[in-house]
Amino acid sequence: MKKLINFIQFQAVWFLCILGAAHGFEWPAILVSALILAWAWWVSEDRRHDQWMMIIAVALGIVIDSSLVWLGIMSFKSEIWTGFSPIWMPFIWAALAITIQSSMSWLAKSYRLAAVLGAISGPFAYWAGVRMEAGSFHDFITAIATLSVIWLVVTPLLFYSSQRLKESHVQR
Repeated sequence: MKKLINFIQFQAVWFLCILGAAHGFEWPAILVSALILAWAWWVSEDRRHDQWMMIIAVALGIVIDSSLVWLGIMSFKSEIWTGFSPIWMPFIWAALAITIQSSMSWLAKSYRLAAVLGAISGPFAYWAGVRMEAGSFHDFITAIATLSVIWLVVTPLLFYSSQRLKESHVQR
C-alpha cells in the first residue's frame, strides 16, 4: 500500500506542476506540491536517504532542464521566470527522487532495465507535458532523441546514487 501511495504522490506532483504551469497557477501548484513532498518525506522509511536523493535529483534536474532550454531544444511555460529550468520542475524531480526506493524500487535490480525504461518514459513525460501546454519542443525529433539519451543515463544514475547512499548509511 505504501508503494501505491508513493506512486500516487509522484503523479499528483507531476500533474499539479504541469497543469499549474499550463494554466497560470504555478504558485498554488508549487505550494500543494511542496506539502505533498513534505508529507512523503515525513512518512519515508529513510528520511536521510530521501533527503539526499531529492538534493541530487533536483540539482541534476536543474542542470538538465536548463541545458535543454539553453540549447534551444525546448522551452517551458512559466510566468515566474524564463531562460532556464522553471521554478516548478524541481518539484517534479524531487517527487521522482522519492520514488526511487519506494514505488520504483523494483528497478534497482537492473540498471539496464532502468536505462531502457528511462529512455522511453522520460521523453514520454516531457512530451505529455508539452501536449498539456506546459512547454514546447522546438523540433520534435531532436527533443525526443535528446531526452531519450538523457534518460537512458539519468535513470540508472539515480538508482546507482540511491544504492551508494544506502551503502554509506550502513557503514556508519
